Formats: sequence, structure tokens, C-alpha cells
Amino acid sequence: MEPSAAREFWRQFEHEHDDVSFIDDVCKGVRLITDDGAPEPHDVIGLAVAGAEAAQGLSASLDQEWALYTPRQAAFTASALFAQLTAAGAALGKLEAYLDVMAERGDIAAPDFDGQGDARKIADAQVALGSAAQEVDGAMTDRDTQAVGLLSTARWLTPQPASTHETVTALAPLLGQVAALHPGNHAADQAGHHRSYDDSCGCRIDLTDGEGERWRFQREDGAWSLVRQEDGHTVELDASAPCADPRHMAALVHRVLQSFG
Repeated sequence: MEPSAAREFWRQFEHEHDDVSFIDDVCKGVRLITDDGAPEPHDVIGLAVAGAEAAQGLSASLDQEWALYTPRQAAFTASALFAQLTAAGAALGKLEAYLDVMAERGDIAAPDFDGQGDARKIADAQVALGSAAQEVDGAMTDRDTQAVGLLSTARWLTPQPASTHETVTALAPLLGQVAALHPGNHAADQAGHHRSYDDSCGCRIDLTDGEGERWRFQREDGAWSLVRQEDGHTVELDASAPCADPRHMAALVHRVLQSFG
């Protein structure tokens, strides 16, 4: 895989997945600025802050056990991160050059290594920015090609459910003896008919927590949830994908039951 291809691999995610509206939701504010083509200072700072928050949020997300399921998902993530690094390095280099533009406008002192005060400060700042840009570019070498290329072709050893029905039926045994699967109307799945993954297959799992409370696990209105049978109290789980990893779902269910049990 060529370096340029590795840094663009993340774009394939949208082509391989039908529902990527969440990406539009996340990027909407950024695209509002970049599509305009005439950013003002607050737009530029906003883009820089958004990038910082996104990178910090991603770093925090990867502390979670079920942040990603497959090596291909890791490849998409790595590709996007390498693209961020490449863009950040280029932006640092452009920021270095932009200080000359500001000096030519008379907004700041002209950079001068032999000067005093602000002139020397601006010159030193340019060196720092330029050096950082070069270090980012030099650090890339072929690491992006290696990481993305290897991850994108690595085998995933755990089969992923292909439907909500498969998710529910695989989850039930993971919940142990406290769970009872009640099949619903999923004849369309069994016949291989086209179906929206946002629709429930009609199956449910009844469970009992440590305090003897009865709960029902179900998918409804595009969300996985647990409903307490006594009063109808509903807890929406922190996973919305119709084909979520059953082990992830089991961990979320146990967490909810323990918090109420």
C-alpha cells in the first residue's frame, strides 16, 4: 500500500457502510467552515480546537475495551490518524510561513534572529514551528503504509452478527442461566429477505438481576435497551449498532444489572 493510499484509506469507510449519517453529524460544523472557502480568524481557531478535541476524544475512547471490534476498523482509525498527522504537520509549516505574512502586513514585528524583543520572539517561534513540521513529516516514513496495510488485510477471528436476530440469539447464552430467549417473528431473516437492520427482529431476552428484579432486553426504535418489568423503567444501552458484538452487549447488560441489583 502506497503512503498516499494509506492516508486516504479512511475514506473507504463511507463506501463500505450504508449508514454513515453519524459521520456527517460529527463533521457538520467543520464542513460548514471548510466548504465556505473563506475562513475568518475565529474559523481557523475553531478548526484547530475541533481537531484537538477530536484527537483527545479519540485517545480517551481507545481506553475502552470495546472501542473497536475488528482489525479493519483499526485500519480505518489508523489511516485517519495518519491523515491528521500529515495535515497537522503541513498546517504547522504553513503557520510558520504565515508569520511572515502578518509581518508584511505590519501586524507583528518582522522576524530577526539578531533583533531584540518581539523580532527575536517571532524568529524563534518560526524555527519551532518549522522544526515541528519537519519532525512530523520525518516521523511518518513508511509507518502509515505498514500499519494500515497490515491491519486492513488481517483476519478477524470472531464472526460478526449479520442481523439483529443473530445479535440477540448470540447474546442470550452469554448472559447465563438468568436469561431466557423468546424468539420473535424473524421469518424474513431466515428466508434471506431484504430487511432494514434498524428494525427489531421481534426477539427478546428476559433476565433477572441479583435482587430478583425482572428485566427485558430488546431492540426498539433503533436502540438496544433494558426494560424493568415492574415499572417499565427503560435503560438505553451505550451501543446502537444493530450488529453489535454480542460480547460487548453482554458487558453492557451486566453493567446495568449490577448498577440496579
